[in-house]
Amino acid sequence: MSGASRGKHSKHKRRWRMSGKPAVLDHVRNDINVTPLVDVMLVLLIIFMLMTLIMGRGHDVRLPQAKNYSSEKDKMQPVVTIDKDGNLFIEKNNLGPVTDATLKEMSQQVNAAWAAPKNPEGVGRIYLKADLDVEYSKVYPVLVYLNKQMGVGSVDLAIAKEDK
Repeated sequence: MSGASRGKHSKHKRRWRMSGKPAVLDHVRNDINVTPLVDVMLVLLIIFMLMTLIMGRGHDVRLPQAKNYSSEKDKMQPVVTIDKDGNLFIEKNNLGPVTDATLKEMSQQVNAAWAAPKNPEGVGRIYLKADLDVEYSKVYPVLVYLNKQMGVGSVDLAIAKEDK
């Protein structure tokens, strides 16, 4: 009989051959389980995406370029920004044009940020961002207020790194 004629309709039952060896359960698998790897990579991707949203601190403005700059690590101090129209921002909150009232509001918000600091080294420090096109007459009152009224110990000026 040929192999085709002995198929399903054969009178003989097919017997499974099993070796007499017991099954070994603790053998080494040669394939890699990628599920934990994918899980870890997705978590890292999500963290990276969230951190890039957080990293942009303060209101976005065009910054002046400089060749020489400090490579000091960010102390997570409050960010004070002055845009080209002379509006004052604390982090991303618009306080309006630079006036005595907005300077007092800035002082209150900065002191609140120092009361619950993200980094204790940032207390007493300010990160100042001023637009490239803003007139110095709009930045000067902020610097004077930070120095004389608030007694800020350190003002870090934001710059854009100049291409070499």
